[in-house]
Amino acid sequence: MNRSKPYAFLWKDLVVASSYRLAFVMQFLAVALTLTMFYFLAQLIDTTMNPYLEKYGGDYFSFVLIGVAVSNYLSTGLNSFSARIREEQVLGTLEAVLSTPTRFSTYLISSSMWSFIWASFQIVLYLIVGVLFFDLRLTNPNIPVALIFLSLTVVSFSSLGILAASFILVMKRGNPVNWIFTSLSRLLGGVYFPLTVLPDWLQDAAKFIPLTYSLEGMRMSLLSGHGLGSLQRELLSLIAFTVVALFVGILAARFAINRARRDGTLGQY
Repeated sequence: MNRSKPYAFLWKDLVVASSYRLAFVMQFLAVALTLTMFYFLAQLIDTTMNPYLEKYGGDYFSFVLIGVAVSNYLSTGLNSFSARIREEQVLGTLEAVLSTPTRFSTYLISSSMWSFIWASFQIVLYLIVGVLFFDLRLTNPNIPVALIFLSLTVVSFSSLGILAASFILVMKRGNPVNWIFTSLSRLLGGVYFPLTVLPDWLQDAAKFIPLTYSLEGMRMSLLSGHGLGSLQRELLSLIAFTVVALFVGILAARFAINRARRDGTLGQY
């Protein structure tokens, strides 16, 4: 991969994002409002949720904050690739870009770099503001383990996003991947509540959602200081999901780009 191309995409996206100053500021305000909302919500339900939150330190605010922060990667991974392809199609530049020596994989990775950097910054911002102003409790956090789970989360969700982008290239409208994984992950992934509050059959269904293992690993490492030895099941499950999603995503992308080029529909939307 030509290193200058990713940097060029990243610089362009940074310039565009920072040029809309009001939108830039509003994203910071959204973080503060989200933290405030869940902080006061936690004051209401802490006493009733404690039995379910015991292994996470018994604090609902810390529990849900990590859930909301990490789930941003779900939205970023699923939406950034397909949104960029749609934008380039509307602008009429997708076909021009892909007619150059730029590989489709280089284009996808480069065009989504800013989205993932911004999502990473938001996670750090959530944690810093939570600790400084909202009594976020990180008891002996295991940062290296949390970073391992975060890295696997990025690759896993990015692979699903590539699959979603493939649907956009072929079908133009209607993206079942985004809808299915966003809806099911927020319900069954444990973003807002522990999975133990769900009936057994829904807990079994949650085992097929990669966000389930990502959040469990992140929470246990950050809130309880667990190491990889006690998180082997979550780690191996997330690795398996990541490998399968990456393989399927690459195959789908190759099929979609070849199909669109053969049919001459790269610029159609």
